[in-house]
Amino acid sequence: MVNIILSFVCFINVSLDFSVNKLIQKRMNKEIESVFSCNDYELKDVTDSSEFKIENSKYLTGHQLYKISKNGVLIGFAFLGSAPSKTDTFDYLILFDENFIQKKSKIMVYREDYGGEISSKRWLSQFNNSNLNSRFEYGDNISAISGATISVKSMTNSINYVYSQLQKNRFRVAVN
Repeated sequence: MVNIILSFVCFINVSLDFSVNKLIQKRMNKEIESVFSCNDYELKDVTDSSEFKIENSKYLTGHQLYKISKNGVLIGFAFLGSAPSKTDTFDYLILFDENFIQKKSKIMVYREDYGGEISSKRWLSQFNNSNLNSRFEYGDNISAISGATISVKSMTNSINYVYSQLQKNRFRVAVN
């Protein structure tokens, strides 16, 4: 009887993980279609690709970096990452044009009861139109959110770190 219950619990966990990944993929596709005004694009994961030779960045290879093309022409990049919140993590998406100018960021899944205000379009728009040389500082050029201090600092630090890692690898990525 215990084995049946354990098997059922394992099945539920696998099913939930699959649906979350499917949900994130669906949300990511929706954002790409909206930002790049197209639905006939190709999305290629280049994180581990020898084509892009991302080196010296366990952070980038631990997340997903996608090349977005339409009719064989590069139109942008998508970075799907995660960051810590108070007791869990949240998943986020950053969309860049072909020159690594940020077009949009979006919280894909937020798993806490508090701090979800970082998901607001208004707050996330602070990062729009920035480039890989941009740096953000909580309380300076990034607004604080009462009750979401940990998540705000985490998202700000994560974007800064993604930018620095992409900047180191930018020319390898963009040239190919």
